Amino acid sequence: MSEISQTADLTIAIADFANVEQNVGKPNLIGGWGTIIPLTPMGVTIRFSVLSVIRVKAEYCPHEITLEVSLRDEDGNLVSLPGAVPNQEQPLRVANVVTIDAPTNGLKTDERNHIGGISNLVMDFSNGIPLAPGNYRWRLEIDGDEQNAAEYAFCVPGARPPIVQG
Repeated sequence: MSEISQTADLTIAIADFANVEQNVGKPNLIGGWGTIIPLTPMGVTIRFSVLSVIRVKAEYCPHEITLEVSLRDEDGNLVSLPGAVPNQEQPLRVANVVTIDAPTNGLKTDERNHIGGISNLVMDFSNGIPLAPGNYRWRLEIDGDEQNAAEYAFCVPGARPPIVQG
């Protein structure tokens, strides 16, 4: 746990599609903050993206942080998916070291301090992922701080019962 992890503002969400503009760092979302990710007939989810946003006070910038994004089931356990080795599942957990900084492009010090540092990161699952129907949540934490993590709940609905007529 670090001082920055205790004061950072963390947001995690899902969208039909998301990306981050290369030169500006601004996220673009289509169909953001949905809560249902249906399965295709192939047994994988439809395409979706996960957006993680980390904001910190300018006084901490620039600063290196460790971030982790993971997929959890309803009980908080890591979700495992088929891996590169046959018959061997791997948890869906991604970790990275990121340098977070406040923008400097022509801003005055008071403007930079007002904005603070921000890091926008996207994971895109363009082919979907093989999930069983159920309740899940994406989890974002920095510097190993589980108490100040952000979570986003969603569900993968099961097959609907057939319509009964007559």
